[in-house]
Amino acid sequence: MVQNQTTDIISDIKSSLNSLGSNIENIGEQIPIQDKLSNFMGYINDTETYIHRNLPTLEEYDSYRWLGGLVVCCLLTLVVVFYYLGLMCGTCGYDRHSTPTERGCVSNTGGIFLMVGVGVSFLFCWILMTIVVLTFVIGGNMEKLVCEPYQNGKLFQILDTPYLLNENWKYYLSGMVFNNPDINLTFEQVYSDCKENKGIYTTLKLENSYNISEHLNIQEHAGNISNDFKNLNVNIDNIVLLDAAGRKNLMNFSSSGIDTIDYNVYLTEMGKAPTKVNLLAFASDLEAKADHLPQGSLKQSLKNNAQTIRTIHRGQVIPLEQSMSTIYQSIKELQLKSSGLRVKVANILSSLDSAQDFLKTRISSVIVEESTKYGNTIIGYFEHYLQWVKISITEQIAACKPVATALDSAVDVFLCNYIIDPMNLFWFGIGKATVLLLPAIIFAVKLAKYYRRMDSEDVYDDMENGNIGFHRHHSTQTV
Repeated sequence: MVQNQTTDIISDIKSSLNSLGSNIENIGEQIPIQDKLSNFMGYINDTETYIHRNLPTLEEYDSYRWLGGLVVCCLLTLVVVFYYLGLMCGTCGYDRHSTPTERGCVSNTGGIFLMVGVGVSFLFCWILMTIVVLTFVIGGNMEKLVCEPYQNGKLFQILDTPYLLNENWKYYLSGMVFNNPDINLTFEQVYSDCKENKGIYTTLKLENSYNISEHLNIQEHAGNISNDFKNLNVNIDNIVLLDAAGRKNLMNFSSSGIDTIDYNVYLTEMGKAPTKVNLLAFASDLEAKADHLPQGSLKQSLKNNAQTIRTIHRGQVIPLEQSMSTIYQSIKELQLKSSGLRVKVANILSSLDSAQDFLKTRISSVIVEESTKYGNTIIGYFEHYLQWVKISITEQIAACKPVATALDSAVDVFLCNYIIDPMNLFWFGIGKATVLLLPAIIFAVKLAKYYRRMDSEDVYDDMENGNIGFHRHHSTQTV
């Protein structure tokens, strides 16, 4: 009866839930992620195409860069080799007792090597200085203007400066994605959200274009379902638990006197054996006596009678004992149940009257209350499900951490670690070597005149020592 009266309400509730399910299924197609990212994806695709197109040229220029660095290092190595050869030959061939015009070939070769190193230094020093300046300007500025700001996040703050990238847009990223530059969408916020592996929906604030909370709002559907349950009206006035005839039968049964029967008499009789003697023992005794008789008709007749007695025991006595045992148990159960029969019948009638009164006065409100609780339970399940759908769409679907990882790889790893840092190390090393060339040149020029053989000399005798091997001289070299 209740099911028939609630058929329409159940159909309305199912329709509301099915419509909500259809809306959830269509949300994936309605979220404009692809449309809003079309321009951004276009930039990425163009960049990828440009990289693939110019990658061979870049690899060729990289080989030129490597060769150029190798040539510069070879030039510095050549200068160092000349200086080392000069020091080695000059030191090994130097004779302090020889006059400048009489120095040996090895010493003279050392001086020549030193002067060759000086000449090579003067010849290529300006090239090294130019390379140092160019690489310093490029590498230093890239390190200070790109790498360090990128690592501490200030680069994104600069890019987020209003009207910097586009004089007509306050926020460049929101203008590019939504064509609405007034939405507070910044590079710093997008990068931070992507580092935390949030979804594209939350990162790009797509709620400004498609508010998923409005489409996943169950309150309007929940309100209709709650009203349907509250307006539920169940009429069960026609239900009668016990009519007058049934009540009369119960009263007659309670006054039938079944509770006054002396059950012990019946139990005593049922506890007795169905035969006065044990037929099996009697048959065995009869056979034993027949065995003592001589062969004849009497002996055979007694044995036949013993067998007949056993047959009677199996066919009649044993079933009778089983029936008496069943009757005994039934009498015991009837005795137990008939005890206090009048009180039990009175309690049953009282309970039926209370139940009938409950059905007439309160059952409708109870059905509505329980139905409302059941409806709230269903709505709670849907609310949890919709919350899960919302979290999945906003935070888990299309997680953008790969974008942040790719950007870190491109800027921090490839540009800064693989290009800028080696460039800065290169100009620092070459610059340091170039600076050290200046004292090396002075030292080589000063030292070469003590190793090279001179064409003429001015000799001043040392009168105090009288030793012709010790001189103070000023040599002039011919070019």
